[in-house]
Amino acid sequence: MSLGARLLPAVRAAGFVLAAALLLLGLRALAGWMVENHLRHEAGRELHALQAGQPLWRWSLRQPRDLVAGRAFGNATVQGGATGLKVSSRDGKTFELGLPVMRPMDLAHWPQLWLVMRVSKAAQLSLVVQPQAQAPACVAQTDAIPAGDAATFVFDLRKLDWRHADSSACALPATVAYLFRLRVQLPAGETLELREASLVAERPVRLPGAAPTVDLSAGREIDLLEQVTAAPTMPAVPLVWLPRDGSVETWLQLRDRLRGLWPAAIVVPAGTVLTPMADDTGPAWVGWAVCVAYLLLMLYAARREIHPAWDVLLVAAGPLWLIAGLQWGLHASAPAVTAFVAALVWAAWREIRQRPADWHWLGGKATDWLAPLALLPVAGGLPILLGHGFAAPEWRHAFLYVGWAGLQQWLMLAVVLRRLERWPGGSALPILGAATLFALLHAPNGALMQLCFLAELWWAWCFLRSRRLLPIALAHAGCALLVESGLSGAVLRSLEVSARFFL
Repeated sequence: MSLGARLLPAVRAAGFVLAAALLLLGLRALAGWMVENHLRHEAGRELHALQAGQPLWRWSLRQPRDLVAGRAFGNATVQGGATGLKVSSRDGKTFELGLPVMRPMDLAHWPQLWLVMRVSKAAQLSLVVQPQAQAPACVAQTDAIPAGDAATFVFDLRKLDWRHADSSACALPATVAYLFRLRVQLPAGETLELREASLVAERPVRLPGAAPTVDLSAGREIDLLEQVTAAPTMPAVPLVWLPRDGSVETWLQLRDRLRGLWPAAIVVPAGTVLTPMADDTGPAWVGWAVCVAYLLLMLYAARREIHPAWDVLLVAAGPLWLIAGLQWGLHASAPAVTAFVAALVWAAWREIRQRPADWHWLGGKATDWLAPLALLPVAGGLPILLGHGFAAPEWRHAFLYVGWAGLQQWLMLAVVLRRLERWPGGSALPILGAATLFALLHAPNGALMQLCFLAELWWAWCFLRSRRLLPIALAHAGCALLVESGLSGAVLRSLEVSARFFL
């Protein structure tokens, strides 16, 4: 055997390691770009709203899902409508409507609550605020709401008589980050129509200039946090520069902490040039047009023998649009969800056509189980070294996660990896390709993307050796639950993906 032939395995192994390392760096860079782009757009929309005199905290109420828990707290029914929510009292007792607090609210600088509503009979209205989960709630009763046509009712929160549950005096919290509810009492059978709620400043607020109010662009993370905490009194809308080379977890951790102090803070990476931009959400028909084109392409491909590359693209496009396209936020985009489901149906249909399959769910030998499960000690060790201790997951969540892990691994390994195997070049491309796609389906959660990439490298190799899927699905679920219970909130911001990662 020649020297070149003897060195070839080592060269291939080195090339594989180099490719994996470059992909890891690329995933980190991609997550950083996505989060930076989100922060820049978020700041631009906030600046545009402030310049136009629009409220930063605004609730457009059309469907039950626009309320906390999607219902009234109490004996009342909630129905959606084109003009607003219609809430009917069943028994005449008080009920509460929770307005989602997606970011802390600044009641010090935006102290007026505007409600666009109408009631069929005179009603009593109280407001309930709770600044933090551990803090006591404060309640204030407003003047009676008269029956009549829809109108805008303005309440100056500073002038209301705020009380704790024990009737002791309560100062209006400057910042509310946990709970904001309307407490309503209507006669039985009567209806409240609630269209819109917003917090409004008494006078226009001063906008920041080009120079940052607080510059966190240099220093270690702990120094940054101390600087934020010790910062002097800020204007209503301070401009804060984040460290340019910070991780996405550091950026969002600092953003959340800053908003707890100054809810209207504009938070961007250092050097960002602020550009006001209107809400760039396109018309709904564009998303549906893309979805229909995707479905038509599937129907066209279903009638032909297609190259494995097209097969992988059709399988991956729907999930990537939903997750990496940031279409899954507080509410998921209906066209993207439709495309995601269509991709699963397409993959399942293609698999049925290829029966009998060259893979199985159950493991046949002990090594088919032991190899994938070997990552469990690693996943358990990470929280011990880097996390905050374990918090046992709720059993229903754990049970459902096994099914979710099985679906993911079926899509990544039984579908995508096996199609990538048809390409020339050995096993490196299928392993790296499946691991990369698996990581992208956890964007823009940078640390989670990298963990998923490394784990899927191992599981893809295990699948190529055993062709058994259930051991890998169980290993995936076990590792994810260990990481979620011990690393979430520490090294990981959360296990959320897509636009939910920013919430």
